Amino acid sequence: MSIARGRSLRSRLTRRLVGLGLVSVVLLAAVNLVVVYGLLERGATNQLNTLRNLRADTVEHTVENTLDRVAVLGTDPGVGAALADLSAAYLELDEGGTDISETELDQLVASYAEVTDRYDAVDAVRPPTDDLVPDSAAGRYVQFHYTAANETEPRSDLDDAADGSAYSEAHAEHHPFLRDLATSLGASDVLLVDLTTAEVVYSVSKRIDLGTDVTTGPYAGGGLGTAIDKLEGTPVDAAAVADTSFYLPDTSAPVVHMATSVRSRAEVLGAVVVVLHTDRLTEIVTSGQQWDLLGLGDTGDAYLVGADRRLRTVPRPWFDDPDAYLERYLDIGGDERAAELMAFTGSPVLLQPVDNDAVDVALEGDAFTGSTTNFLGRTTLTAASPVDVADLGWIVVTEQEVDETRDELERFVLAIVVVLAVLLSVLAVVGVVLARVLARPVRPLVEAAGRIAEGDYHTEVPDLGNNELGDVGRQLEAVAARLREQEASIEAEEDRINEMLASVLPPALVDRVRSGERELAEVVDTATVVSISIRGIPIPSGAEQDAVVELTTRLADEAAAVAQAHGVERAQAALEHQTFVAGRGTPTVDTRRAVAFARDIVDALPRAAAELGSEISVAAGLSAGLVATGVLGSRQVTFGVWGTPVGAAVELGDRARQGEIRIDSSVFDELDDDATVPVDGADDEWTLTAADPIVEPAADPASGTV
Repeated sequence: MSIARGRSLRSRLTRRLVGLGLVSVVLLAAVNLVVVYGLLERGATNQLNTLRNLRADTVEHTVENTLDRVAVLGTDPGVGAALADLSAAYLELDEGGTDISETELDQLVASYAEVTDRYDAVDAVRPPTDDLVPDSAAGRYVQFHYTAANETEPRSDLDDAADGSAYSEAHAEHHPFLRDLATSLGASDVLLVDLTTAEVVYSVSKRIDLGTDVTTGPYAGGGLGTAIDKLEGTPVDAAAVADTSFYLPDTSAPVVHMATSVRSRAEVLGAVVVVLHTDRLTEIVTSGQQWDLLGLGDTGDAYLVGADRRLRTVPRPWFDDPDAYLERYLDIGGDERAAELMAFTGSPVLLQPVDNDAVDVALEGDAFTGSTTNFLGRTTLTAASPVDVADLGWIVVTEQEVDETRDELERFVLAIVVVLAVLLSVLAVVGVVLARVLARPVRPLVEAAGRIAEGDYHTEVPDLGNNELGDVGRQLEAVAARLREQEASIEAEEDRINEMLASVLPPALVDRVRSGERELAEVVDTATVVSISIRGIPIPSGAEQDAVVELTTRLADEAAAVAQAHGVERAQAALEHQTFVAGRGTPTVDTRRAVAFARDIVDALPRAAAELGSEISVAAGLSAGLVATGVLGSRQVTFGVWGTPVGAAVELGDRARQGEIRIDSSVFDELDDDATVPVDGADDEWTLTAADPIVEPAADPASGTV
């Protein structure tokens, strides 16, 4: 009977302990799921907002910087002289009645097939070739000799058509300068337009827009004519820009036209037009398709949309698989004709409509953050805002598929399930053990009470200690003593014993899990990373421990002082390695500031150690490029930096000898050749010489040009 009661108590304790643990773990898991889902969604939203703002700022800065560079061309003496000479020679051809023969005209018209034949691939209507022929004799003449009859590859390499004309003489003089100018601007073409004739008197790329009229010719209604028209309302020291448009002379590719007036003193000679491919905009918005570096995961994207709600840059799905993109576009009801044109032009720019809440809000001038459906019908977390560039009405959109965030949550749920399975097993074992431990003292008490109840008043109750069960045992002994003295009071004493047999067990304590909130900002930037390698710091032991602490403290303070003096940031610090960043948050990598800092700190740290009677060696490694910085961790705030330049700088610093500063090609390209010495046995490493500093640190690290 007593054994059965012991087993019953033990089983009840086991069930209750395991049940209480199960409820606690399930509640904890549910709370964690809610918190983690919120953290994942907020983290993705914050990342998209940060990236949206960063991409918008980059686009604004780059376009405005390019417009400024184009505006400078208006007063460039070389451009002014080229336009004056070429316009005069061009006008001489026109006024002199110089024209091409009928045979040459037929050859000129036939050359248009290079552009127009492509339309047959998509059953498009060919542009009328007669409309493409320049109206003026001079226009036909220069287009024939420099485009149709130009067999040089590429055509821009032809300096002189060798026709003996004054135009070719002027062209041979100015073309190399203008060709180099187009290369420096990253332009597809640079055109010169004469004010008197309104005709394109010069083209770097020698396409079929050469010799045409920008106000009445075949391209007057496109981006070329629009850019020229906008010059009327543009200040003389500024540049105008036309929105993206398809441009027939450039294989019908989407391009942007920028134009500025060319002046000689107070006289306006004409205009210079710069033609830029949208590929350059795409590179700016996507950082060269470095999706992981931008924190966009597997499905994130960043792109520009115009005021007409159509793409201005190439989206990520097109880069991943153009065929799959077109298939998806048609599956969601996209226009078949538009799909054919996407394949024809090689991108969805100007063809893919983007019409959702994010675009609506951003086009109204406000920022948008939330969930929406993108142009391929996928549900995404989206951030969008206007881009303040001239009057183009562009907006930038960053997005990531909601399913990717849910995948993270599903992985967390799977981890929780595994943890639950493990914890339940542990709880079952712990519950059984605790039940046995708690129920074990009850059994001798029950047995003793049974014997006393049967009349054995000499029963000895074991000493169970100074606790509730021990008190019960002592009371049982007292009851037995009183029964021996007064058997008549057995019933009353039994009632008292039965009353004392009721025991209550206290509940077990359950662990609490605190959940913390975690936030992450990245800024992708260009910078120079400086890795400082310190060797010779003694190992602290015994009496030297205080001296070592004093030395390391002095070195840390000295490094911080030098960094502050040069305006660089310390990203990571350890006993023998310290990492610094120069140029973060500026348009340039600030290599020269980093070099000046490296030289000072390599000199300052050994000197500081010597003042304390210690001898150390210091070396440095420098590498420049794209890095990502941000805030890491949920319990502590730690500034971190990562990226290819970080590892490269650390390796260079580790390989450098005492007092040596090693650099790689990313830094070498920014420095003077006579200030460096190649490293023997290394194809891509140099050391800085002990000569005078390459340059003093710039007063304003933000100076630079994109």
